[in-house]
Amino acid sequence: MLSRREVNVIYATIAAMKRAVIFFALVLLFCVHAVWFYSAIGWDAVDDAYISYVYAKNAVLGIGLTFNPSERVEGFSNFLWTAMMVPIVGLGLDVGRVSSALGVAFGAGVMALTVRFPRWLGIPNVAGWLAALFLAVDGSFALWSVSGLETPLFAFLLALGAFLYVRENWNGFGPTTLAGNAPVSLPQSGIVFALAAMTRPEAAAVFALTAAHQGAWRLLDRRRLVTRGDLVRIAAFAAIFIPYWLLRWRYYHAFLPNSFYAKVSVGGPIAQIMRGWEHAQQFVGVHLSWLILLPAVIALLVVVARYVRLMRGGEPITSSRTTQTKAAFFGLTYFAALVLFYGAYIIYVGGDWSVGRFFVPMLAFVYLMIATGLVWIVTFLLERLAPQAATSASRVSVGVGALLALGLWFASSYNGEYRIFIGGFDAALATQARVTAGKWLAHNVPPGTWIAVDAAGQVPYFSGLPTIDMFGINDVHIGRMPVANLGSGTPGHEKFDLGYIIARAPKYVVIYGTLFDNVTEYKRADIKWTDNPELERFLTIYERRTTNDE
Repeated sequence: MLSRREVNVIYATIAAMKRAVIFFALVLLFCVHAVWFYSAIGWDAVDDAYISYVYAKNAVLGIGLTFNPSERVEGFSNFLWTAMMVPIVGLGLDVGRVSSALGVAFGAGVMALTVRFPRWLGIPNVAGWLAALFLAVDGSFALWSVSGLETPLFAFLLALGAFLYVRENWNGFGPTTLAGNAPVSLPQSGIVFALAAMTRPEAAAVFALTAAHQGAWRLLDRRRLVTRGDLVRIAAFAAIFIPYWLLRWRYYHAFLPNSFYAKVSVGGPIAQIMRGWEHAQQFVGVHLSWLILLPAVIALLVVVARYVRLMRGGEPITSSRTTQTKAAFFGLTYFAALVLFYGAYIIYVGGDWSVGRFFVPMLAFVYLMIATGLVWIVTFLLERLAPQAATSASRVSVGVGALLALGLWFASSYNGEYRIFIGGFDAALATQARVTAGKWLAHNVPPGTWIAVDAAGQVPYFSGLPTIDMFGINDVHIGRMPVANLGSGTPGHEKFDLGYIIARAPKYVVIYGTLFDNVTEYKRADIKWTDNPELERFLTIYERRTTNDE
């Protein structure tokens, strides 16, 4: 006969297996969703991702972390991701496909963290599973996980940093007498946030917000501003990030990446902010509109009300509910601060040319709040309208969440990213055209021949030729040039200096459309770079005129 301990072990094992099966099903759903998008963008990374690959390729060739030989310009804002591409390129692997596979892995990692968050947040476990489901069906999350960009890595590092930050504070959510005896250990969140800041520079501001939130919590709950552990967290971040930042300053002599200057005016002109607001509205609009945030708002109001009641003596200070109340208040206020800050940042920089790329790093936090609010709303209604069914609140929440997930997929995936981003601009055709043109140039143009492009990723990478980036992401002159009313056009496509480009005299100009038809110094190249007329209609190659052409 089995002992009670053995029975408990069996039950725990069965429960763990059930959780593993459910998580595998969610990841499989996410992977199928991502592969669908991957086929729609041409079974390759998007063009912007290849900018990082160009830098990685030049690093492998010994030229340095540069876009062109002898030009030190930081045309990327994702150092850690670019550095990760160096060994992939060096091994001769298909960097576009490998990076997309890595993106899916990091996306699954975000989902894994989302499932684990409730344990440290004092919220129902089902909320984590619902949040992971919402991530799996979200069009922006799936698309940008296979984009080949740093987006999923950045989302994973932010989620991991937040997870560790909440977990590091767990001892402080209990009674003061217990928390005071908690040992001080190395706050790993500081290290992870430093890695995030090496992936995207705005993560430094996220860490500053985290430190501010920690200080506010200390003042509110303990009547002290900082502890030794908090200082260690800051020191761990600084020990990694400051040397990195000083080295990149020494190498590029720039406070921020050139890609930032090419897209954003630091002063934040009104046109830039208005464009950012319209971008945010579009993103929320394809995610079932602002109404979807109502459960998140309710969740936040509930945890604040519970915490206030606790502080007023509404519950025994030694109860287990105290820990849950404080943990939920701590975590959800932190999530709300992150989402509001990051949303304001996106609006300030004028948004993006995509539908939801910039918002992906915050989706885990948003969906955790939405799922928590949803579970609490369902529980509240069942307790008052059908008390006999209150014990089934989790199951009912799953049913309601599944219906919401179906709506999210249609709105954000099919009606959002697929119809707006991919349908508005044939991404698969663009990939095929640029890769084909780049490979043709590599085999038919002498090495060292200068070209100019409007999309500075796939053509430069596959051609291996020095390139003028006509929109200035990888060109200091164009990237830093002043533009009146910046923010009125497409992000990253507003700076252009035709005279400067002509003066540099690139042999070929490879662009979408027919812009150079009216430039007297150039003519349409009399070459056969493809047998596909669709590619020729999409991409035009111009050749600089010679004296024999005049």
